Amino acid sequence: MNDAATSQPWLQDRRIARLLAIWRAARPKSEQGAPDLLPSRDAIDPVQLGPEILPYMVLVDVTDGATRFRFRLVGSGLIEHAGLDLTGSYIDDLNPNKEYAEYINSLYRMARDTRLPNYSETRYRAASGRVGLTRRILCPLAGDGLTIDKFVGLQVFETDRGDGDAPTYTYAASFLPGIAKALADSD
Repeated sequence: MNDAATSQPWLQDRRIARLLAIWRAARPKSEQGAPDLLPSRDAIDPVQLGPEILPYMVLVDVTDGATRFRFRLVGSGLIEHAGLDLTGSYIDDLNPNKEYAEYINSLYRMARDTRLPNYSETRYRAASGRVGLTRRILCPLAGDGLTIDKFVGLQVFETDRGDGDAPTYTYAASFLPGIAKALADSD
């Protein structure tokens, strides 16, 4: 592993690094002194994302005065790891572990408030005792360049090889937050 990946864990997974690069390239250029603009949903081309990213991608709507987050589109890889199709569900209604739901909502709020992509890692444990690690990136989108109305995100997984059911992050028996960082251009 190179030094950049060690000091910048969002570079450890090529899919996460690629979505971050695509989001940064899609961001409109602001005039000197103007607020930083955000890319729109239309600026993120699914063909450019490709088959390595699409199964683990989400498109999330910002609703209720930018206080709630609803899954609009969920990739098949995420559906498998969640143990159900999240499409159309609100994060705070979906997860029976309300502490975990609040943690996930806080990641979206961080990306909303900083107007930057947010990288995070979470360890979680299934009722069977098996454990997993999930890495995610949440990138804000704004149809008008300013008002965040969606997020494009990517979530990838590593699980142990222990006995029992594979852990699903939706029904995790417990979780342990790790890194949660807003990614500035210098990161």
